[in-house]
Amino acid sequence: MSRLRVGRDRRPFLIGAAAGLAVLVVVAVLMKTGALDAVDERINELFAGQLRGPFTGIAETLDRLDAWYVLTVIIAVVVGGLWWSGRMAQAVYAGLTIAVALVLNPLLKLAFSREPPAGGVIEPAVFAFPSGHTTTTTALVTALAVVAWRTSWRWPATVAAAVVALAMAASRVYLGVHWPSDVVAGLALGFTIAMATRAVTPWPVPAEPEAQGAGRAKRAAGRPTAAGGEAGSPTDTGTIDVVFLDWGNTLMVDTGMREGPMKDWDTVEAEPGAQEALLRLSARYRLVVATNAEDSSAADVRLALARVGLDQYIDDVVSSAEVGDHKPNYAFYRAALLRQGSRGLPLDPQRAVMVGDGTTNDIAGAQRAGLRTIWYNPTKRAFPAGAQPPDAVVRKLSALPDAVDRLAGVKPRRRSRKQRKADAEAAAAAAAAAAARELRAATAAEDAAVSAAAAIPVDRRQPASGEDARVAPASGGAEQADPASGEADQTPTAAPDQPAPH
Repeated sequence: MSRLRVGRDRRPFLIGAAAGLAVLVVVAVLMKTGALDAVDERINELFAGQLRGPFTGIAETLDRLDAWYVLTVIIAVVVGGLWWSGRMAQAVYAGLTIAVALVLNPLLKLAFSREPPAGGVIEPAVFAFPSGHTTTTTALVTALAVVAWRTSWRWPATVAAAVVALAMAASRVYLGVHWPSDVVAGLALGFTIAMATRAVTPWPVPAEPEAQGAGRAKRAAGRPTAAGGEAGSPTDTGTIDVVFLDWGNTLMVDTGMREGPMKDWDTVEAEPGAQEALLRLSARYRLVVATNAEDSSAADVRLALARVGLDQYIDDVVSSAEVGDHKPNYAFYRAALLRQGSRGLPLDPQRAVMVGDGTTNDIAGAQRAGLRTIWYNPTKRAFPAGAQPPDAVVRKLSALPDAVDRLAGVKPRRRSRKQRKADAEAAAAAAAAAAARELRAATAAEDAAVSAAAAIPVDRRQPASGEDARVAPASGGAEQADPASGEADQTPTAAPDQPAPH
């Protein structure tokens, strides 16, 4: 589960905010003392002599991004997109960062009241220090990089943010509307605002309510445990809280040749390595089955898992039969995240990972919903060309716990040969116990069928030799169906010493 609170990870953001503020203060002091005047004038002269048509057009386009109507659309798209995707805390953070930048920059301009350069390509603002365009752009792109930091897009987003911020800064000097020290101060101010706002903004962190945490500990106490671990003991799960698992051909073998709920199949089989993988994962993560099974409710799924001993590791089941939608649709994953959230808020998608064999249903669908993904590919299929690759690929389920740990930022445990043997034995014992339960259930069903058959009365009387099979006992009349007419023969039978009437 997750809830919003100021996380313990705010220290890096406080350090970043302090560093940005230090740069801003140094630049402001040097600017006020005139120490930067010569440098500023020299750089502006260099830019003034390099004006070119294409570059001027790009710089003027960047200038228009700060127009109120364009900025309004950008804010609506960024904040609205994050909110719609279920990242409410991130949406609030992005909106708050932009708002602080828009309010604080004009106040600082009034405080310093620095005149802009003369002779610019476009009309400059009244005051120049710090650059408003640079401040707002840097704050926005830094906030987006922070939001993307825990995703597979962290480095592309960071590089893109740096390029956009520097391009905006350079365009202000190129157009001759700001001194170089103005844009350096704008970069520092925007970065400081984004870091400081993130440090104080409530952020989704794993925190189960006490009742649910106690229930989970109680369930875990009855589970077999991986070697070196204690069932139910809290363990640091890093940045992953929930592991969603596909059902068919990820946990259970499904050839597609059988119909009806899997719980009713004659034989069921777990995927190789499923016992050991779930045994190790359940010590650190909340495990949830996410399936498109239309003919199986959550209870049916659990019954099928129980036949192979996997149900003891599963905390919840999200089935399309109950959700009313299917993978890869966003609504399915949204419902799954809401089920794992708290206080009406969905779980942060970045605190969840989807594991499955389907490139569309499990990988692409989960990616659109913002989840991290692990592709289970035991047959070594080629991933679709042009599609966004998963965060990790495993060919055996035994490798899944280490893959999840790496995504969570948790150092995988180095298991000795003795520990691996103990884990394998525990998984084998669980599988053997499940097989024994299955055998006992099958034996009980067979005994019940035999008992039911023995309780049915059987008429063992046979007609006398040479007698007409249509002749009934003397104690009563008989009704013989006429095959030709379909009507019963109402002729009474005669007593043994009385001839039949004609």
